[in-house]
Amino acid sequence: MPTAVQTNSPENILIAAATITSELSKVRKIAREMSLGVMNAKAISSRAGEAARGFQPITDFIDEMAHEVMQLVTKISHQALRLSRFAVRRNHIRKTLGIYQQVIQKAGDAPYSHSLDPVIAKLENDHVEYRNQLISNIRTLKSLLDDINYSTRGAQVISTTSRVEASQAGEYRKSLEVVADNLEQASEKIRLQVKNSQNRLQDVISSVMHED
Repeated sequence: MPTAVQTNSPENILIAAATITSELSKVRKIAREMSLGVMNAKAISSRAGEAARGFQPITDFIDEMAHEVMQLVTKISHQALRLSRFAVRRNHIRKTLGIYQQVIQKAGDAPYSHSLDPVIAKLENDHVEYRNQLISNIRTLKSLLDDINYSTRGAQVISTTSRVEASQAGEYRKSLEVVADNLEQASEKIRLQVKNSQNRLQDVISSVMHED
C-alpha cells in the first residue's frame, strides 16, 4: 500500500512569490528612475561639452544597467507567477492523494479496493513531477535574482569614476556629482531589495527540499 503523504498548504510558497513580486516592483521603480535620470545626465554632459566628454560612456552604462534590470524584473515576475501556480496545483494533488489513501486504509481488505491503485499511482507520479517543476522554477528564480546583482556589480566603480569625471566639468561639477550619488544609492537599494527576495526564496527552497 502507498505511503501516506502529508497535506501541506502552499501558503508559504504563495506568500514568498507575492513578496518577491512586491520587492522586485520596487526594483523596477528604482531602475525606471535611473533610466529617466540618465536622460538628464546626458543633457548636462552635453551642455558641459569637452569638459564632460568622459561622462558619455558612464551615462550609457547607467542606461544599459537600468534597462537590463527592468527586463530581469519582468522575467522574475513571470517566474514568480508560475511558482504560485505550481504550488496551488501541487497542493490540490496532495490533498486528493491524501483522500484516496484514507479511503484505501479504511477499506482494508475489502473487495475491489485495489482498483484505486492505478489512480493513486498516477497522483503520486504527478506529485513528484510537480515537486520537480517547483524545484526547477525556484532555481530559475534564484538565477535571475543573481543576474540582477551581476548587472549592478560595476555600479560602485562607475560611481567613483563619475565623481572623477565630474570634478573636471567646471560649473557642471555638482550636477554630475549628483548623478554619481544617485547611481550609488540606487544600486544599493536594488541590492537590498534583491537580498530580501533571495532570503524569501531560500525559505521556499528549504520548505520544498525538506518536506514529505
